Amino acid sequence: MQSYLDKKYYAAIYLRLSMEDGDFSGSGEKKESNSIANQRKLIEDYLKHHPEIVSYQEFCDDGYTGTNFDRPDFQRMIALVKQNKINCIIVKDLSRFGREYIEMGRYVEKIFPALGVRFIAINDNYDSALAQDTGSEIIIPFKNLINDSYCRDISIKVRSNLEIRRRNGEFVGTHVVYGYKRSDENKNQLVIDQEAAAIVQSIFRMKVDGFSPSQIAEKLNKDGVLSPYEYKRHHGDRFRSGFKRQVQCEWSPVSIYRILKNEMYTGTLVQGKTSTPNYKIKDRTTKDKEEWIRTENAHDAIIPPATFDLVQKLMLEDTRSASGDDSVHLFSGKIFCQDCQSSMTRKRTKSAGKEYVYFICTANKQDRSVCSHHSVKEQAVYDTVLAVIRAYVALALDLEQALSSINDMSWESREIERIQVKIQRQEEIIEHNKQMKAMIYDDFKSEVISLEEYNIFKAEFDKNIRDAKKAIARLNSSRNQVSAGLTEQQGFLAQFRQYENIQELSRRVVVNFVERIEISENKEICVFLNNADQFQAIQDYLSDYHARQSASKVVSFAGKEVG
Repeated sequence: MQSYLDKKYYAAIYLRLSMEDGDFSGSGEKKESNSIANQRKLIEDYLKHHPEIVSYQEFCDDGYTGTNFDRPDFQRMIALVKQNKINCIIVKDLSRFGREYIEMGRYVEKIFPALGVRFIAINDNYDSALAQDTGSEIIIPFKNLINDSYCRDISIKVRSNLEIRRRNGEFVGTHVVYGYKRSDENKNQLVIDQEAAAIVQSIFRMKVDGFSPSQIAEKLNKDGVLSPYEYKRHHGDRFRSGFKRQVQCEWSPVSIYRILKNEMYTGTLVQGKTSTPNYKIKDRTTKDKEEWIRTENAHDAIIPPATFDLVQKLMLEDTRSASGDDSVHLFSGKIFCQDCQSSMTRKRTKSAGKEYVYFICTANKQDRSVCSHHSVKEQAVYDTVLAVIRAYVALALDLEQALSSINDMSWESREIERIQVKIQRQEEIIEHNKQMKAMIYDDFKSEVISLEEYNIFKAEFDKNIRDAKKAIARLNSSRNQVSAGLTEQQGFLAQFRQYENIQELSRRVVVNFVERIEISENKEICVFLNNADQFQAIQDYLSDYHARQSASKVVSFAGKEVG
């Protein structure tokens, strides 16, 4: 027992505090029992009674969890231990050193003894130099297990609480998406940051006008617009990013892409995208989209849902701009060969000082045996599309007038209900196919069907689920277009008034009206328009209305005759 007193020890004083350990009171203030100052005072008092121990250096991890040992000061301390500069470590208690049962045992029972390090946990009355004499080496594993269990229980409670708050539509994220800020009255409610929101709206406008994410980023940088990171830093937010930062962070195509894909801008709160397997593993993994927690109308929208849907569709199309052009051409991503369904490439040639622009079939250009030669002048496409849109607008205004004589919002309300019924039907299809997948799996496990049969059935059910999800996406897009009119207290068809006297095409006009354009071998131009389903639904609604009115008049007239 006397031998350890004759040895000189150079000690590391280790202090730790974190919210994950439950070391903070409900009011947010640190509990005095575990405060850094209290830990330091306790260890200093202990050293006064142990002259053989010299304080070499203090290490403090304030705000770091005890569930792992990936802490900056802890790692610096271990590095000095391995350099033989420290041969003693002192902590207030075992929970300050860590709460992970397996790693705690590895350090205390294997690593420290092998390195000749004396380990002292004051409140647990543990001193490795006296452990065998006092029998405390038997108690320590149980205390480590209790600390680990405590941390697990805290983690479960925190996860459960966050899950409930997410499902209640409360924002519980660490970082607020660019364009929003926390409400001063309620920190779990997002409100629009008008300055940043204006930039978000301009990004969506530029995308609709034909700019690529790279071109949008270049324009914002040229105009001196602060990137999201610089904007947050400029406004005093302590925002940290895992990406490598330059002295001045600029807009990048990736940041533009993320904004254009973020559904939060439509007023839908999307949370729970990532998670950790358990409280011991901090590496986050992305969850399946079906598991995300979505709350519609959780905050004010910066981008109308219909505009967001339009941009998502544009991002799926091939909209690369030609070299030297500021944006894509009018019909980029919209024009296809009617026979092979390949996209058509825009070509420019010069002859006798004049420039000719035309479209040719991409498949035929690559391999003439795949498809016959299809080509059409761009001007012919332009004139046809403009004429079709003019007729489309005229029809919309005629239908609007017909609806206004009945009831301004009656069709919109009925159409939304009709779409909702269809969505519900597709959701039932998804649920049914999921149940069928579970049933065939049970049949396979029970050897009722073979592996080959199981794979065939599973592939079919998976396809049904994918098709239903695509249908729901299309229906949601249609619902958003119809709902936009109700939200703005105007009919769905009112949006077409701005195009009543349209004289020329722009990229914005094309993407708002045109679904796709198909060119046949004999140069016929077929234009498919957006909202065709809604137009047909309006015409059906008017037909039903007039049929009911006619039937009502017949009944009324018959009643008078009887009388």
